This record gives sequence, structure tokens and C-alpha cells, in this order.
Amino acid sequence: MAAVEPGSEVKSDQDEVPELNLGELDITSDEFILDEVDTHIQANLEDELVKEALKTGVDLRHYSKQVETELQHIEHASIKDYIKESQNIASLHNQITACDTILERMEQMLSMFQCDLSSISSEIQTLQEQSITMNIKLKNRQSVRSELSQLVDELVIPNSMITTILETPVTEQQFLEQLHELNNKINYVKEQSFKETLACSDVQDTLDRLKIKAVSKIREYILQKIYSFRKPMTNYQVPQNALLKFR
Repeated sequence: MAAVEPGSEVKSDQDEVPELNLGELDITSDEFILDEVDTHIQANLEDELVKEALKTGVDLRHYSKQVETELQHIEHASIKDYIKESQNIASLHNQITACDTILERMEQMLSMFQCDLSSISSEIQTLQEQSITMNIKLKNRQSVRSELSQLVDELVIPNSMITTILETPVTEQQFLEQLHELNNKINYVKEQSFKETLACSDVQDTLDRLKIKAVSKIREYILQKIYSFRKPMTNYQVPQNALLKFR
């Protein structure tokens, strides 16, 4: 190892850090400490109790000890009161906890009730819409009811008409009534055929057969009355009156 010559300076591995001049940011200066103490004193002098003590000329050290003693007494009294009322405080805490639980359950119940109300409101709205739709359908059906009822009444051929036309003599009043009804139905079906009513084709064949049967019976009756005129010594007034009666 090389010997260190006398008078030579030993240099460290790192260069020495130069001192920083922080100026106003230097909080270690005496000026800053004095300013802080002055501010603290000024704030204490603004206190009402300190002002009152200075006015009365009370020794502040003695007054400070007195205030500290009173604060200790008050603290001990507060601790004793707290210990004394600890059971009541614990009971109050339990009651508050129970109330919180009850309020939470009520909140859940109200939330469920609100959901139910929303569901009921939706159902009521749906029912209202259905009611409006049904009302419209009812009005539409009532508007076409009269026309449909007339159409059905005119197109339907009752069994009584068929039986009367086929079996009842032409001189009976019942036959005449059904004959008029048959004629009306034939005219109505003819009128509806021009309107291309499909239901007319279902009854057209039956009406034609009834018409042929009625015409055949009437023709036979008239021919019988006409043949009666050929008989000698016939009273022409009787068949003539019969023909006029059922003209």
C-alpha cells in the first residue's frame, strides 16, 4: 500500500454535498421558530378565558393548573357517569340495533309491495287494453248483427216450410202462407246472388226443388178444376168460385 504523505488530504469516495440555501423554505431557522411562537401566543391571547384572566390580574400558571385540575375532575366525573349508565347505553345500543333490523325488514317488505304494485299496474293496463279491444269487437259485431240476422233469417229454410209444401194440400191456408214465404226467399236469394253472397249457393238447390214441387201441386189442382168443366151437367159456378178463391 502507498503511504500517505504528510499534509495531504484524504478524499472520500463521494464528493461532499454542498449546503443548500432554502431561503424562506428553511423551517429550521430561528426566525421561523420565533414567528411560529409569536403566532401561537397571539392566538392564545385572543381566547376569552385568557383575556378574562389578564383583566383580573390572575397568575396564569396558577390559573392554568386550576383549569387543568377542573378538567381532570370533569373527565373523572364523565367516566363515572358513563360507567354508571353503561347498562343503559348497552340497552340503548341493542334497541337501536333491533330498530335497524326492523326497519330493514320493513324496507324489504315495502320493496316487495312496490314490486307487487308495479305488477298489478301492468296487469290493470293489460286488462284495460283487452277491455278496449273487446269493446271495439262488440261494436263491430253489433254493427253487422242486423244485416247478418236478416241474411240468416232469409236464407234459412225451416222444416215446417218443407213439410207444408210437400204434404199440405194447396187449398189449405197454411200452404198459402208458406208459398208466400217461399216466394220471398227465392226473390231474396236472387237479389243476394248478384252481390256474390256465397251462402246463397247452399240453399239454392233446396229452394228450386220446393219451387218445382209447389208449382207441380198447383198445376195439378188447376188441371183438376179445368177437367171438372168437361163433365156434363156440371155446375160451373162451384169450380169457378174455387179458382177465384185461390187465384
